Amino acid sequence: MSTASLILTDVGLALSEPKAIDAQRSTKVLAASSLGCCLVFVSSAVVTVALAAIGRDMRLSPLDLQWFMNAELLPLVAVTLVAGALGDRFGQKRTFLGGIALYGLGTAAIAFAPGFASLIVGRLLQGLGEAVILPNGLSVLGRAFPAGEKAHAVGIWSAAAAVASGVAPAIAGAILDHGSWRMTFLMLLPVVAGALAVGAVWIPNDAPASRARVDVGGAVISTVGLGGLSAGLINLTNGFGSSPWVLLTLIVGLGGLAGFIVNQRRLGDSAMLPPSIFASRSIVGANLFTALLYGPFTIMLTLIPFVMIRGAHLPALVAGLSFIPLQVLITAVSPLAGVLCRRFGRRVPLFSGGAVATLGCIMALRIGPSATYWADIFPSILLLALGMSLAIAPLTTLVLTSVEPDRAGTVSGVNSAFSRAGSLFAIALLGGVLQQGGPQLFSGFHIAMTVAAVTCVLATLAVFVIEPGPHVDFIPRD
Repeated sequence: MSTASLILTDVGLALSEPKAIDAQRSTKVLAASSLGCCLVFVSSAVVTVALAAIGRDMRLSPLDLQWFMNAELLPLVAVTLVAGALGDRFGQKRTFLGGIALYGLGTAAIAFAPGFASLIVGRLLQGLGEAVILPNGLSVLGRAFPAGEKAHAVGIWSAAAAVASGVAPAIAGAILDHGSWRMTFLMLLPVVAGALAVGAVWIPNDAPASRARVDVGGAVISTVGLGGLSAGLINLTNGFGSSPWVLLTLIVGLGGLAGFIVNQRRLGDSAMLPPSIFASRSIVGANLFTALLYGPFTIMLTLIPFVMIRGAHLPALVAGLSFIPLQVLITAVSPLAGVLCRRFGRRVPLFSGGAVATLGCIMALRIGPSATYWADIFPSILLLALGMSLAIAPLTTLVLTSVEPDRAGTVSGVNSAFSRAGSLFAIALLGGVLQQGGPQLFSGFHIAMTVAAVTCVLATLAVFVIEPGPHVDFIPRD
């Protein structure tokens, strides 16, 4: 799930931070934050390309492949919302470096995994590390620059992350064509070591706030709820039907989510998901739009390389290069979406983005066993990229300007969590596709693309929940 559009959902965490350190060291902090945070976007990009090879080499079932992907997403959804509080409690630098170390352990566990259990442990550690890295890396970045320079710094950070997440799958594809999938993870370990060294030296120490509250209970309950519901959906799509196990996991999941809502309402504004932020129609609509749009987006990012390699028998390098146009277009077009916002208000760009992404899903129905990249695959990627370009930058601005400035970081983190939740449940529904092979793979793929198109239509309808009005530019705090 690593593309420039995901990067844009997180930049609000940096823009909302006040300046707190001497700007003289800001360039080094930018480099350290960029290097560490790039790891978050690189791992999923590598997994997307290597998924077919991992499944074949480790003899994994479709059920195993779904858990391999969701083992990273589950902690990302549940822990991201408390990761900022962890940084406040223990120090942002220390927490940021700790997340990188966890990520490195997870990457090593995957690279040397003897079996499925080790793969899952590795992905869980990667997800935990990523959940901690991103909010604290962005907070460190935000505190390094005065208000007038934050947007420029975040632009450089976003460009670095987009380049890394575009280049990584291409390198992984080249490695897969000539070697083992394990090498695609081993190549990340020197980057982890460099990020730890640079972060330790260049990021200034910060004083932890011993009274900062960490909503551990909320994180645990949400993990149980999301994990149970995800497990139930995964089992349903893998042919288990209404077995007692499926019903039990669904009941546990729904019960956990209900308990989470009760827990958050009881804690009020000190909760990891403060109920008061959902008093705004715009916040509700924006998060609904985010979850519905990122589900289809993740399905396309996951399945297109998978069917290119396993169904159309294209080289892994081609699959790795396939989404580079998406990275380039989103990075180039997203800043221009602000012009549309100022001209047509806050709803039109989001509606247009969802509609164009729908066309991208429909265009993917042309992909078959004899597909070629430029004629059959590229048009759907182009439309998907254009749709996301139109939607995500205005969405980020909408989220940041729909609440008071001192809550911008919180709502940005919530919106990021909703994007990952949409991806989590999308992966849980892919069992019927992943268990197919050869020409039969494409029948399941086409069903998935049809469902993705319908979900994109629902996302466009969610735009009407957002309060109409003119576009407002976000002004970072100093």
